[in-house]
Amino acid sequence: MPTRCTIPDVRRPKHYRDDCDRIAFMYDPLVRSLSAFIGGERGLETMRTSVINEMGVTPGKKVLDVCCGTGVMCAMIADVVGARGEVVGVDLSEKMLKKAEKRKKDNIRFCISNAEEIPYEDGYFDCASITFGLHEMPYQVRMNVLCEMRRVIKPGGKIAVLDYSYPTNKLIRYLFNIWMFVEGETAKDFVKRDLSSMIRDAGFNFIEKSVCSYNTVQIVSGVRCGEVR
Repeated sequence: MPTRCTIPDVRRPKHYRDDCDRIAFMYDPLVRSLSAFIGGERGLETMRTSVINEMGVTPGKKVLDVCCGTGVMCAMIADVVGARGEVVGVDLSEKMLKKAEKRKKDNIRFCISNAEEIPYEDGYFDCASITFGLHEMPYQVRMNVLCEMRRVIKPGGKIAVLDYSYPTNKLIRYLFNIWMFVEGETAKDFVKRDLSSMIRDAGFNFIEKSVCSYNTVQIVSGVRCGEVR
């Protein structure tokens, strides 16, 4: 399987932040530093493992990871699906994907692609994930991405989303609000909305939700229902 694919004339939407390209060289150590608040690298690995479990990933499955960044999640999924499985990571940052290629395995493919236009046929994947990607997008784009993920998942397949959650503890909320100013307007809008409702509105049902890290992070999953709309 080719390690990487390039889609001709990839459209970079207006909301796309060039920050991803600028920080690609330091992204992994930066994430490790910022993750101290949620349990460090071990905490992140636990969350990613929970996402993989929520998707129901088993050997031989085809799995999509949207906004895959430097490919950490893809590499973890690849270990689970094994040689008979397939993992595809899509991202708009070419520099992030260059970093991701250092984690390449025979069963991983990376695509430079807009998540609103995933270059795969209807129902190609068994399941899909997106981790800390939706909060970077305006509301309508989030919905477009969730609907597009639904399109490329088989009926009965699962989606799992790992992203911010608005904390209930007053002190944690104060610190969290400061961080949201760093993240920007789309993140502030994201935490004001209900992720479970967004996933349901995109055509998924059997919604399940769990929170961790002082309720600052949530994992929400859903099952694709019905035919492609």
